[in-house]
Amino acid sequence: MSISEIAKHLNVSKSTVSLVINGKAEKSRISKVLTKRVLDYIEEIGYKPNALAKSLATGKSRTIGLIVENIGDSFFGPIALYIEEYLRKYEYQVLYSSTMGNNKLAAEIIQTMIDKQVDGLILAPTDHIEKEVKRIVDSNTPIVLFDRKILGIDANYVGTNNYEASTTAIQHLLEQGYRNIGMVTINSQQPQMQDRLQAYLTTLDQHSLKPHVCLTSFSEKKEHGWKEIREWLDKNTHLDALYFSTNYLCVMGIKALQNLQNERQLAFITFDDHEIFELVQPPVSCIRQPLEKIAKSIVHMLVTQLTAKEKCIAEDIIPSELQIRKSSL
Repeated sequence: MSISEIAKHLNVSKSTVSLVINGKAEKSRISKVLTKRVLDYIEEIGYKPNALAKSLATGKSRTIGLIVENIGDSFFGPIALYIEEYLRKYEYQVLYSSTMGNNKLAAEIIQTMIDKQVDGLILAPTDHIEKEVKRIVDSNTPIVLFDRKILGIDANYVGTNNYEASTTAIQHLLEQGYRNIGMVTINSQQPQMQDRLQAYLTTLDQHSLKPHVCLTSFSEKKEHGWKEIREWLDKNTHLDALYFSTNYLCVMGIKALQNLQNERQLAFITFDDHEIFELVQPPVSCIRQPLEKIAKSIVHMLVTQLTAKEKCIAEDIIPSELQIRKSSL
């Protein structure tokens, strides 16, 4: 049944029915009696307004764009589910997409989300995406960046204490007596990766220890990354411990350690937990990010922008925790 048919049945105007459906009855001074009459009939017949028509009428699509590096991994996947859960309470639906670390793809996805008239965006930025994000910020479209910041752009941000948490991880290895500590990370200028690397370099320098860094490529992480790590380990036989900057690098590192030319035991710890880390032998020590707290803060920050009359910029740094298991002892 259409709005016209509902109006005809109730002997009221189409505009009255439309205003009631779109929650504008009180503002339009439609009586409570008439509003109830329309709503009761809509409920009786099970009327569902067309989403596009409702969007045009209200100026709101009730959708949020969530753009991450890889929606299928063990960090972004759970956060996406938490975000969806919390946004649903505010009657918003989430549109997902993955950039796979490709800035050109990220720019295309952002534009597609804007074309779909999402009410707001949640973005884990790639490298070299500053221009697109600045355009969004300047247009006053609600946006929250998370996991990695974009320096020089005033945008709402939620993240964790990458530098401090990484320092804690390296200090833990030092306390266990390890002195030849290597780090495996990706070749990226993303601030969170740079913070984790800098914490490693600074902490070793404070103890007059030499750093050993293996830089891998994001694009190679699934097919060839573990071989790259193994070759690096074969060339650095003096290492006694490793720090991985992400959990997927740690997964590759475990495979690399299992395929070393010369069998040897290395302690290791990683940034980010993973569901398999308690199951492998030895169980893997990690820096555990508070995923639900991060998601909750993102949603709160976005909803605040969606409902605020004035522009507001906020930053929330939520501390991560060291989870010690056997791999680092």
